[in-house]
Amino acid sequence: MLFDLHIHQNLHSKDSVLSIEEAVKEAKALGLDGIGITDHDDLGLKAKAQKISKELDFLIIVGVEIFTLDGDLLCYGINEMPKKRMSAKETINFVHARGGICIAAHPYRHNNRGLGSLIESIEGLDAIEGFNGRTDQYSNRKAYDVAKLRNIPATGSSDAHRSGEVGNYVTEFDQPIMNEKDFIDAIKSKQFKPALLKETEEQLA
Repeated sequence: MLFDLHIHQNLHSKDSVLSIEEAVKEAKALGLDGIGITDHDDLGLKAKAQKISKELDFLIIVGVEIFTLDGDLLCYGINEMPKKRMSAKETINFVHARGGICIAAHPYRHNNRGLGSLIESIEGLDAIEGFNGRTDQYSNRKAYDVAKLRNIPATGSSDAHRSGEVGNYVTEFDQPIMNEKDFIDAIKSKQFKPALLKETEEQLA
């Protein structure tokens, strides 16, 4: 099953001009099985996403991109935000205590938003975003190589903020995912890998 796990939409991410309906339309056209919406430090889309998911018969999982004191984490499986900005490790502990999972987002992107070299030592990451559609290939490759070195599974995601970006990279799961619980279980089982839909195959070689 194919999912784009890192998409921003315009209701709760001020830097996005993509609507949730547009994201679903593009994902369906590409043959994806679901998408993850991870707005910046905001879980406010959950109720609307559940409604649209039913109306359009398409799985939408709502997570959040949390800007920790060390950089961005994609967090899924939580219904509340930390009351204050915390370190990456504290945020991971917060999410895990609530049954959720954490993925290091675009760790080597040159905008002071990634965890950077911290992914080489921090414990508790459930995955590392090895391929991000808005990050240069050198930085993506560096993240992917660290993931392989540490035996932490890598994901692929578009980080879409506008039309035409959905599905630049995706994550392929080995098991059926019908709901958020299935998704969390699949991440914890580590049975997934990054995949390409729009780029050249050599970029994942």
